[in-house]
This record gives sequence, structure tokens and C-alpha cells, in this order.
Amino acid sequence: MIPTYRADNLSSPSIAFPLRLQQGLLQKTDERETYLMLVGIMARTPRGSWAGHPLFGFQEFFPEIAREGLSEESRERMAAATAEQINSVLLELGLTRYRVDSLVLDPLQKSMQQSDDARWTTRATEGRGVTLLLREHSSDRTVGYAL
Repeated sequence: MIPTYRADNLSSPSIAFPLRLQQGLLQKTDERETYLMLVGIMARTPRGSWAGHPLFGFQEFFPEIAREGLSEESRERMAAATAEQINSVLLELGLTRYRVDSLVLDPLQKSMQQSDDARWTTRATEGRGVTLLLREHSSDRTVGYAL
């Protein structure tokens, strides 16, 4: 990995995205997987609790979208607004290769079978799962991941 330097502070090196920590060591990973890890962190983080960006985090989305009595139309609007906010944060952080295409609340309870690699992605929402669709900027393909 090559250190990068910000133009306004050449004395403080940082390491370029994407990164992964495993047993206290930095390891290179593919960019899509790193975006998914970041979105997983955002899913577990309350909005506004990270000093790096005031809109980072969407933990509050899960109980809100599963709230009883909420119409499907309201759920769809809430999911679309949350996806837009996630994309806005990614863009402002300079992460433009992938974007969240949509967040979809699964209609039925899903099996929460999970591998060690995907453990962070499972997010139970009152017996319903949420699927995030991630799209590469210049592609028509989306990939779904359970949150």
C-alpha cells in the first residue's frame, strides 16, 4: 500500500481506501467488499455520532422502517431517502465508484444463516430483513446484500 498525502498537510501520511483490519494488521481487499464493510459500519452507527461527517450512520433507519402501522408507500419513501443520504455521505467522503441503488424491506421473515465473512451484514428488523442493492457507478449490474 502506498501512503497518500493531502495537499494541505504533507507531513501527515494516510493510507488510501480500501483497507481491512484483521487481527490488528492492515490487509488489502477488493473495493466492493470494502464499500460493503463501510456501509455495514454505517448501519451500526447512530446518525451524527461520527465526527468525520454529520450524516454518517443510519442505525435509526431499522426500527423506523419496521414501525407498526407504517404504510408500504411510507416505507418505500423512507428507504429511498436513506439510500440517497448514504450516497451523499459516500460522495462527500470522495467514495464514488459504488452507490446504494436501494434499500428493500423483505416482505417475509428470512433465514438468518450467515457465514463468518457476512456476519456484519445481518440485521434483523422485527422478523424482517433489509436488503441493500449496491451498484458500480458505470454498470447496470446491482448486487444485493442482507443488512
